[in-house]
Amino acid sequence: MHATAPPTRRTWPWIVSTAILIGALIIAGAVYFGSQAGTVTPTPEPTTPRASSTPSPSTAPVDTEPTGCLGGETRDAAMVLAAQQAAPHTSTGAVEYAAAFVRWLHQYPYPSSDDADTVATSALAADIPTKDLRKFFANNPNVSGGLVPDTTEYYLSTIPGVWHIESASNDEVVATIGTGLVQQGAMSPTLKGSITVTVRWENGEWKFAKSEGTRTTEDLFSIGAPFTSGC
Repeated sequence: MHATAPPTRRTWPWIVSTAILIGALIIAGAVYFGSQAGTVTPTPEPTTPRASSTPSPSTAPVDTEPTGCLGGETRDAAMVLAAQQAAPHTSTGAVEYAAAFVRWLHQYPYPSSDDADTVATSALAADIPTKDLRKFFANNPNVSGGLVPDTTEYYLSTIPGVWHIESASNDEVVATIGTGLVQQGAMSPTLKGSITVTVRWENGEWKFAKSEGTRTTEDLFSIGAPFTSGC
């Protein structure tokens, strides 16, 4: 799989997807990246697998709208843990924590080894048998799926981002997080990311269970609600 240049004219968005593997597919993360040029109305790719657009009934209350920046603007373990500690036991809290984890995981340079150990110890759900995030990053994965060249600085931002709850209960929320891509300090005018994250409420905190690609960017950004601030 390799990246292709953004389209120079308005056309159907192209998609790059990747699986992030730790151990034997214990933690799986997939990102759909698509281009959204100009003001074209997003059009779904007909061949892309997707989840139902009708979320399951939620028993977890939504209080205020998610900011997309809970925990602060940094992309380190301290931010993830701050978001985890501040996120309430509500659907909004789950979305906030999911967004924080996405911002931490998808970046280059990678998180430090100490940060990887801290997140693995405190921020992952108990039923994930493999939690060696230090080893994962030591294998030099391209967490953008080849969209960004190896060793190129980038991160995901929720400033232009959106969120959508796929399903929710008191102790588990599945939310799809939409982001913008910042490469070498510049926000891409066209590239967006879509990541569906499952978080679980364990021991009084939200914890990351898994992530996967379920919605194309054009689908997500057509139905998602914008974060109130983002970072």
